[in-house]
Amino acid sequence: MRYFLRNGRIWTNDGDLIDKGTILVEGNEIKAVKPTDELKVSPGGSDEVLNCKGKLIIPGMVNAHTHLYSTLARGLPLPDYSPENLSEVLTGLWWKLDRNLDEEAVRTSARIGGMELIKNGVTTIFDHHSSPGHTAGSLRVIEEEVVEKLGLRSSLCYEVTDRNGQEEARRGIRENLDWLSAVSNRDDDLTAGQFGLHASFSLSSETLEEVGSYLEDLDTGIHIHLAEGREDQEDSLGKYGTRVVNRLDNYGLLDEKSVLAHGIHLSEPEKKILLEKDSFLVHNPRSNMNNGAGVADLEGLISRGLRVGLGNDGFGFSMIDEFRAALLLQKIYHGSPNILGPDAVGETLFTQNYNLAETAFGIKVGKLKRGYKADLVVMDYPSPTPLTGENFFSHLFFGISGNNYEVETVFVDGNPLMKYSKLVGVEEREEYQNAREISARLWEELKDN
Repeated sequence: MRYFLRNGRIWTNDGDLIDKGTILVEGNEIKAVKPTDELKVSPGGSDEVLNCKGKLIIPGMVNAHTHLYSTLARGLPLPDYSPENLSEVLTGLWWKLDRNLDEEAVRTSARIGGMELIKNGVTTIFDHHSSPGHTAGSLRVIEEEVVEKLGLRSSLCYEVTDRNGQEEARRGIRENLDWLSAVSNRDDDLTAGQFGLHASFSLSSETLEEVGSYLEDLDTGIHIHLAEGREDQEDSLGKYGTRVVNRLDNYGLLDEKSVLAHGIHLSEPEKKILLEKDSFLVHNPRSNMNNGAGVADLEGLISRGLRVGLGNDGFGFSMIDEFRAALLLQKIYHGSPNILGPDAVGETLFTQNYNLAETAFGIKVGKLKRGYKADLVVMDYPSPTPLTGENFFSHLFFGISGNNYEVETVFVDGNPLMKYSKLVGVEEREEYQNAREISARLWEELKDN
């Protein structure tokens, strides 16, 4: 089947903006991107023409670090919950929540989270999952919801931790190994995986050594929280006499396939190691602000040549809003309106995140041009000023973000997941009603824990 997305304003992410253009999607790829008067539209049979007149078409966005399991925590009342630091946020909220997630809750949180990602123009996710009460098969449950039912391109992993004992760590390791084995035997490019780890401070040396031994034979890297809070460094220095990056590197866990979330509290020697290993850092500004964890020196990391992408750490699902927060936060952190700029921060979301996706899935994604996967977003942005290829990121910062312009149509792998603001094959009202019922049950269980 072919789709003609006709008469849109196409930002190719390849230096061009076609003011009135048409995209031809055939199979799972983009076959042509041209001005409308140069691309003859001749639909036949099951072909479909989508009217994009006056709409902005951009590549689908990648979320490089998220937690779908956090979806059902929205509005959760927790008596006596008044955390003073990241450790208390984890023990008082997230570790209570994840222990109580059963299969139904995992399934529902993935489904609702996936729906909201699509509605925000996200087409690829790197999810970092935890459900100690339902570990075995949990990644398959998430795949059923976000990949098979919703159509999102998804790289999944399970968060290994020793915080509840060695047996829990073994179950997490097995879930990662089972998932990685499953995706390695597929010929589709909608699923991938990393070896998930929680954070250095919740992982024993024995567990890190075991994971390192498995990575020698796996075509993937770790996905871990790195120096998100000062606690991570204090634990590593106090117990092992070395900083977190050095500790992970000592077990052979850092390379060009590593996905490292946060990277807030890093020393200069640690940054040098990460640069040498070519590891991928993921900045999560809104979550970091919410948790009072600190501010990653995004400007410093980028200027050193580190690869830095953008994630949300489960905090909201708009990557455009995440982009805006990243830029504003750096100006406050450095005390200057001239630090970075829309173009520099735009590189994290619209270059580095796509580089990560291309490595993980083995595909060409992130540009609207012939031969790339048809992952794209049509959105309403009636720009009041000229929009060009050169000033797109400025429009993203000052116009699109923060103004609630609606994502209307989303394609992944050539398939429409949402058309004209309606999710395909999803009864949203019913799904949200079901989620409220599951959430209420989960919240009742949390009262007793």
